[in-house]
Amino acid sequence: MVRVNAIYQNGVFKPLEPVDFKENQQSGRLTLELIQNEDALAWIKQASQFREEMAARHGILPDSAIDIAEDRKR
Repeated sequence: MVRVNAIYQNGVFKPLEPVDFKENQQSGRLTLELIQNEDALAWIKQASQFREEMAARHGILPDSAIDIAEDRKR
């Protein structure tokens, strides 16, 4: 079984992360589970707390790929 987060846009479900499927491969069965607002907000809060803990332990964490690239140049 493969679990993938997706967004529904223009009549098509689009995965939010890479999937290991060939183009036009029939996936079998698609089951949808709607994310409740409270679940999403709880996840955002948990991720934010984790980020704060990591920053406290290891210093400031970069916010973007550009920041990461700049940091690696140092």
